[in-house]
Amino acid sequence: MNKKLAQIGAQAGLSLIELLIAMTIGLFLLSGIATSYMTSVKSSSNRDQSSMLEDNGRLALETITNSLKHAGYSSGQNITDRFINNKAQIIQENCGGSINNVQNTSIFPTNSTVDNAGGDSITAVYYGDNRLNTDCSGGVLLPSCRLESGDPDNARIYNAFYLEKDTNDSLICAGSLDSNKQVVAEGIENIQILYGVDTGGTGSQQDRFVDATELFAAGNNLLSSVVSVQVAVLVRSLLPVNTKAEIKKFMLLGTEYTSPNDRFRREVFTTTIRLRNTL
Repeated sequence: MNKKLAQIGAQAGLSLIELLIAMTIGLFLLSGIATSYMTSVKSSSNRDQSSMLEDNGRLALETITNSLKHAGYSSGQNITDRFINNKAQIIQENCGGSINNVQNTSIFPTNSTVDNAGGDSITAVYYGDNRLNTDCSGGVLLPSCRLESGDPDNARIYNAFYLEKDTNDSLICAGSLDSNKQVVAEGIENIQILYGVDTGGTGSQQDRFVDATELFAAGNNLLSSVVSVQVAVLVRSLLPVNTKAEIKKFMLLGTEYTSPNDRFRREVFTTTIRLRNTL
C-alpha cells in the first residue's frame, strides 16, 4: 500500500522537460497572436490613412470647385477681372457704417495668383447679389454691399486658395467676408492650376490651357477669355504608412513634383471646372 502511494506521489506534476516544452509551445502561440494583432492594427491604420487621404482630396477639389465656378458672376454688370494676380488689386469698399465688402486683406497672399513648382495659388472674383452672396469661408455679403445697393465695387467677393506649408501642409481658403483664413483640408502637399482660354471666340470651349504667368502677361488679353480652370492637388497621408521610405515623382498638369524620401502615401486628384458665367 505504501509502495503504491509512493509511486503515485512520484508521478504527480510535470517534469522539467515537459514544462519547457509547454512554455515553448505557449511562446509560439503568443508570438502568433501578437503578430496577428500587430498586422491587424497596421492594416486598420493603413485603411484609415487611405480613407482620410481620399476624403481630403475630394474636399479640397469640391471646395475649390464651388468657389471658382462662380468666377465672373456679375448679374449683368461688366466684370473683366475674374481673377487677380496681386493683393493690391483687391478693392475694399465701405458699404455704410462699419460695414466693408472685404473684412481683412492681410489674409490674402501678396501674389494672389502665381505659378510655383511647390504650389500655385489662385484668387477669383465675382459680384454678390441677393441670389449669390457667400465666399469660400461661408461668410455672407450684407445687403448694403450687394449689387442691388447700386455700387458694383461694393459687391465684389474675393476667394483665394493657396498652400500653407506647416506640419500638416494645409490648403487655405481666404474669403473676403471673413477676418480669418480657413483650413480647407490637410495633407495637401502641392496644387497646380491651368486656365482654359477660348481664343477662338466660341464662348464655351477652351482652345488651350495656359498657366498664370502667361495669363497675366502684358499684352496677352487672355483674362476675359478664360472659360475653365484645371486643378490638380497632390495629397499625402497624415501619418507615415508605407513599409519603407522612398522618393517618388508625380505629374500635376505637366509640372513634375519630387516627393521627400519618406514613408507617406501620396495620390494626385484632378478636376476641370467650367466657369458658368462665361457661357
